[in-house]
Amino acid sequence: MKVFDSGMPDEEYWNSLFDISLIVDWLDLEVVRDPIVEIGCGYGTFTIPVAREAKAEVQAFDIDQAMIETARRNAARADIHNAYFNLRDVVEDGTGLEPESSGMVLLFNILHFEGRRDLLDEASRILKPRGVVAIIHWRKDIPTPRGPRVESRPDKEMIMDSIRNLGLSCDGNSRIIEPYHWGMQLIKSSNNSKEIK
Repeated sequence: MKVFDSGMPDEEYWNSLFDISLIVDWLDLEVVRDPIVEIGCGYGTFTIPVAREAKAEVQAFDIDQAMIETARRNAARADIHNAYFNLRDVVEDGTGLEPESSGMVLLFNILHFEGRRDLLDEASRILKPRGVVAIIHWRKDIPTPRGPRVESRPDKEMIMDSIRNLGLSCDGNSRIIEPYHWGMQLIKSSNNSKEIK
């Protein structure tokens, strides 16, 4: 299922809308040893710098064949060898990854639809205890040059509603990510309970 309002503009313009190095620094990748999963990789805008910084492999997913091919080409040009690109409808079919097999899941600009809980549930399923779900999305408090309809953009309250009983909690790492985004990080519980602490 393609998430609505998810059309991609020209690659160079798209990449100009993010402070990519700021976002990569915010992820704190040096502490992640287990595979990193990105759902909705697009051109590889984040896949490639994340793979460059990470000590782990990166499994990137997208529903669009053209995006997967472009991201693979971009990774090859950047001499990246630890990123793997998967054509898959994660909303409908999940990632197909083993439970508790990943250290971090990236959900960037993808949670602007009613099924966001399904993606968050899949993220929780594949995360190891103490693993991180990193979310960024377009801000709704300022005008932005791109992004889905303002009313569909999630905010922190909507995310917190969507993770109830998924074994995820906010670690307090929620911030504005200039120029047009906000981000939050969720931690998977280290016990078997799916209740939020």
